Amino acid sequence: MLIVVPLTFLIIGPIATWIGNALAAMTSAIYGFSPVLAGVLLGVFWQVFVIFGVHWGFVAVMMSNVAAMGYDQILGLSLGASFAQIGVVLAILLQTKDQKLKGIALPAFISGIFGVTEPAIYGVTLPRKKPFILSCTAAGVGGGLIGFFGTRMYMMGGFSIPATIGPKGGVDMSVYGLMIAMAVSFVLGFVLQIALGKKSVDADYDEKQAKAVQEVANQADVIAKAAPASNTDLNVSTELVSPLDGELLPLSEVKDEVFSSGAMGEGVAIEPSQGVLHAPDDGRVVMTFPTGHAIGMKTKDGAEILMHIGMDTVNLQGKGFETLVDKGDEVKAGDELVNFDIDEIHSAGYIVTTPIVVTNSKDYEKVSVVRQGEVKVGQEILDLEGATEKEASTNENPQIA
Repeated sequence: MLIVVPLTFLIIGPIATWIGNALAAMTSAIYGFSPVLAGVLLGVFWQVFVIFGVHWGFVAVMMSNVAAMGYDQILGLSLGASFAQIGVVLAILLQTKDQKLKGIALPAFISGIFGVTEPAIYGVTLPRKKPFILSCTAAGVGGGLIGFFGTRMYMMGGFSIPATIGPKGGVDMSVYGLMIAMAVSFVLGFVLQIALGKKSVDADYDEKQAKAVQEVANQADVIAKAAPASNTDLNVSTELVSPLDGELLPLSEVKDEVFSSGAMGEGVAIEPSQGVLHAPDDGRVVMTFPTGHAIGMKTKDGAEILMHIGMDTVNLQGKGFETLVDKGDEVKAGDELVNFDIDEIHSAGYIVTTPIVVTNSKDYEKVSVVRQGEVKVGQEILDLEGATEKEASTNENPQIA
């Protein structure tokens, strides 16, 4: 603080002010030559100026122009930028699969409607680069239109539209032109992002998902290899009971494609109401994690079960989890396996939806969910029809030709 504060007041602040004033003067000169060109340039670079804080120089020039002439034609050229930004943000809101990004994009979109674009810039578009460039492009088109219609600002405030209504002329084509430019900026930003920016939206998220897929695939592989086959591993029909109190959900509704796609196996998910995970059948614990977020077991009848508490909860590094069993332990249906703190997990920004997956589903003829809605620990939730049992039944009743 002893260095930064004096540095800001004595060096950074004056330099930024000088640069802002110089840019405003340059834009005024270009406007005198071509209002459309000035609008395009200011529209394209306005959000860049916002990032570096030099846009305040334009505000000072505007106030000076309003005081001297009663109006300003420069600052109005930037009014399309916020609408271009929120057009891109709306497209991202519709494109993204990342719930955290949705949580950032929605309030950023709302604040952008009122002209506050910093949340959209810093939280959504700038970190992904291409959406920011697309918003600048759309803003340039909007700025060019504003310059073409010769929109003037007589004051600051509101949505900026009332500020462009002349005290004598009222609502004229310059005001309608601003509305058109705002609409064009918004629509163009939205369309450009939909058409050209989709890959940049979830690049980091997709990378995390790929790692998650590999993590869960490794978990399933560990379960399959951990317990050696025995005479009881015949994949005969069996039933699994609920390991949690809560609400049953179809696996397809899990907010993680690793599970919802069925790639890891068939099963069901539970939105837990209490933080204790129980064994769904008699069997052996074949996998535990130091982080406590997942556990695998092999039942007495050979079903390989993966129970994954929450989504991406491995990132908590064990906070909020307590594993009560060790790898190799024999357990009975209903035995407590893991304690977890639902409130602590939620406060860290994670959901606790828990998939219960039969990772060797292909070894069964059919995996059926036998209950819906609220469920209690110990109530039957899955019915596994053994393939070998069905084959044996067929062999016992041969068809007579």
